[in-house]
Parts: sequence; structure tokens; C-alpha cells
Amino acid sequence: MRAYSDVIPRLRDKVRLIRKTRRLPLPGEVLVKPGDTVGPDTPVARIALRPGIPWVIPGARLLGIDNAELMGAMLKKVGDKVRTKDVIARAEHGLYGRKELESPTDGFIEDISTRSGRITIREEFGREEPPVTVDVAFELGCKPADVPNHMLRQIGQEVKKGQIIAKKGEGQAFFSKTALAPVSGVISEVDARTGKVTISRPFKEVVVKAYITGRVSSVMEHLGCVIETPGVRLTGMFGVGRESHGPLKVLVSGPDRPLTPDLITQDCKGKILVGGSSVTDEALARALSVGAKGLIAGTAGYLNLTQALGIKLGIGITGQEDVETTVILTEGFGSLNMRRDLWDTLNAMEGLTASINGATQIRAGAIRPEIIVPFPDYQGDLVSEGPANEDLSVGARVRIVSDPHFGATGHIVEILKQPQLFETGTRAPGVRVELDGGTAVIAPRANVEVMSPAS
Repeated sequence: MRAYSDVIPRLRDKVRLIRKTRRLPLPGEVLVKPGDTVGPDTPVARIALRPGIPWVIPGARLLGIDNAELMGAMLKKVGDKVRTKDVIARAEHGLYGRKELESPTDGFIEDISTRSGRITIREEFGREEPPVTVDVAFELGCKPADVPNHMLRQIGQEVKKGQIIAKKGEGQAFFSKTALAPVSGVISEVDARTGKVTISRPFKEVVVKAYITGRVSSVMEHLGCVIETPGVRLTGMFGVGRESHGPLKVLVSGPDRPLTPDLITQDCKGKILVGGSSVTDEALARALSVGAKGLIAGTAGYLNLTQALGIKLGIGITGQEDVETTVILTEGFGSLNMRRDLWDTLNAMEGLTASINGATQIRAGAIRPEIIVPFPDYQGDLVSEGPANEDLSVGARVRIVSDPHFGATGHIVEILKQPQLFETGTRAPGVRVELDGGTAVIAPRANVEVMSPAS
């Protein structure tokens, strides 16, 4: 393993104070305390019950308000526990009266989005809740043997409380009959002998790990903690795959060199491989077959990536794909060399353990795939990790990280003083960017990445 002391002199101006919040989706048990030293695989929090089914409610639409007004109408905040029929939001409409929004289930407020106008309530499942049996044959007025033919939801599928799970009859005819789920859960049995359907409330422990090597700086009671470490954090343009970690292994001689399968040998198992300009589909398949933890390259073809990994990418959001090798593309799709400064930094850190995450969101509130290399023994001066747009100024070279100009590069020609209305329907501070092709566009400040500051 390469010593941190050998690398620090070359990267001193890039070592920053990195903070990572590790949080449970619901209140649970925190396993660490302030001052504890943790590694990537250290469990820091867990839930002793199964997170229930999410209920996504179009709160702003139901209240008749703009998405941006949703937070002000909320009577509950993120993390609050709610019961069925509790009023969670209220909007006043003057002469038209008021509108109230009730919770459809017992659970916790998980998210309030002023971008989409939606509220997410995560239903609470207890550890020891027994299965619930529904007499579907009685509800439909049919023979028990006919129940499987009328089921709308099958064994293994999740159902929500109040959802129709079986139906007899067509359309909205008056003679049609339905059977509703009395609770949320998973259909575990459809018994054609008795005509009864069983809905189970399965238990599953959820554990959040530290993800990076560092020190616990603070604890959020029942939710998680914040981990701090000196280190280098780099971001890519597009990624696939979950959190992973392993030593960096550079396989090419420069940022303009492609990563080909002949460069990937058996000793790449458990490593995070670093290429240059592009990675071929054969190299992707080879990295998977030898058991590489991750792969970092400049670009790849979209079809190559999906075919080699055997996945279908989500629209605008990645990071939960069930793949063994997390892939990060620093320049996106196509055929481009990796940026020289980025490749030089990765090359300087070869042999050090990196934590990587392929999660990418290219819409409002952009999330970038990341590479973090901790320097836990670093004793020099540190600068707190600032916001992504801290260096935005006229003349800065930038990359846009949201649709409809995702991946485009250019120079800032104007910092707009007034909030701008964007295609998503939201108003936000913006900048005018002259793209490399000469076209001028306006992009949200939060979705612009500085590649090099103004000279």
C-alpha cells in the first residue's frame, strides 16, 4: 500500500476538509459517537425495522399552490411522525377558503420537494407485525379456486393500504366487485383452497456504513452522523453503480490513452481501475469478470456501457444499479480525453484507497459521481469544502450539468442578477454561458461546474 506521505507534497493544494453526512431514511439506532475513527465498512447507524412503502403525494397540486410555496404550507417537517388523517399541510385561498391535506397512512415525513411539489411519507412497519389475511373469495363472491384468476397483484409484489388487489367484473359496471388491501406489505400467499390472500409485513435490517475513512465529528440523534476527513474529492460527469472502495490502479500512460481489455489482468481484482480517454465495451466486460471494484475513464459509448453491464439506465438518475463494478465517466459519453489535471491527480494517488459512488442526477439539484481519497494523517492547513459554484465569475470556463445542455462547456459571459424561469417551472439564480460552439444559453447557477476560474 502506498504511503500518504509520498503523495501529499504533490497534492497539498488539493487537500480539503471533506464532510459526508451518513443518514438513515427513518429514525433508528446510531452506532458511533463523536471522535470515533471509522473506515469505509464501519456500520454507523441501523434501523431495526423494515422501511415501509413510500407514499408520494402531489401536495402542491392538491393544495392549489405553486411548488415553491409548498414548504410554507407544511404543518409537519421532514422527520416528523404522522398518523392516518393527520393534517400535514394547509393553504389559505382568501375568499375561496382553505384547503387541507391529510396523511393517507401512518409513517414519517421523508421528503418535501419544492421542485416537484411532492411530499413523500414513508410508511412505518414494525418488527413483529404478523401477516394479515384477506378473504378475497368472500369479498368477490366467487369460488376459492377462481381467486388466482381475479388477482391484480401477484405473490412477491408490494401493495399499499387501500389498493385494489383483486377484481371480479369488467370496467365500472355496477356488478363488479373488488377486494382491497387492509394494510401495506408484500403478498406472500394466494390460497386457491380457501380463497384467502396473505399480506406479510417483512422485517429487514437497514445498515448505513461510513463509506469513507475519517472521524465522526457529530451525531444526529436516531438518524446518523457526520464524518470528516482531510482528502481529495473529484467529480465525474456520469456514473453507474453504488458506493464502493478499493485501491486506485492506473492502467494507462496518459489521459489520451484508451483503456483496452489487454491492460486488465487478474491482479486488478478488488481495485479501482483508472483509464484515460475512453473505455471499450470489451474492457468493461473484462473489468467485471476479474472482479474490479470500480472503473474510472474519460468517456464510453452509451450502448457499450449498458450492454457490457447488462443494465437499463434510469432517466436522469443512477446509482442504484445492481452491478459489481461502479463506473465513473469524467467527461461523459462520446470520445474525449480525460482532463489532464484530473488524470494527473489520479495518477499521483495510485495505490491509495479511494471511495467512489456512481450516483448521478442530471436534473434540478444535480448530483455528480464522486471519487474521494482520504488523507487521515494529514496535518497541514485545510480549507472547508465549499459550494460547487463558489468560483462563478465572468470569464470562468464551466460545464453545464443539467438538461437540456448536459455536458456542454463554455465561458460565463454574465452573472444574472434576477432569478430566471427555467423549463422545470422553477425560478433560480442563473448565468449566461457562451458555449464552445458560439451559442449563448442561460443555466441555473447550481447546475454549472467550474472547470477553471476566470484568469
